[in-house]
Amino acid sequence: MAHPHGTGSDFVLVNLFAEPLGAPMSPDGITELLQRLSKRARLSRVVAPHMLRHGMASNVADVGGTLDEIAALLDHARFSSSEPYLHPDPGRLRQTVDRVPSPRELAGGPR
Repeated sequence: MAHPHGTGSDFVLVNLFAEPLGAPMSPDGITELLQRLSKRARLSRVVAPHMLRHGMASNVADVGGTLDEIAALLDHARFSSSEPYLHPDPGRLRQTVDRVPSPRELAGGPR
């Protein structure tokens, strides 16, 4: 089924069935949609918009996104507002530690 009101939109979630057609969905509309979809999928808990935001920010961090990039994507004015979204992947932490040279390497000896 074609939805001409969503075709030219840059928004991820667009009003296709409620006024104003083609406009971004309201926060309440997104919450209601996720509640209905969670129940329809028989999930053990309702998915909330904040969970999607948190997951996206954590995924960006897990692929090496920096705090300033996460802050920009979340439209945070301060980096400290983005810090709660950071949950580094343990594997990525191990890789970070492994990149740090040992004192022996720095002195020119074997690792």
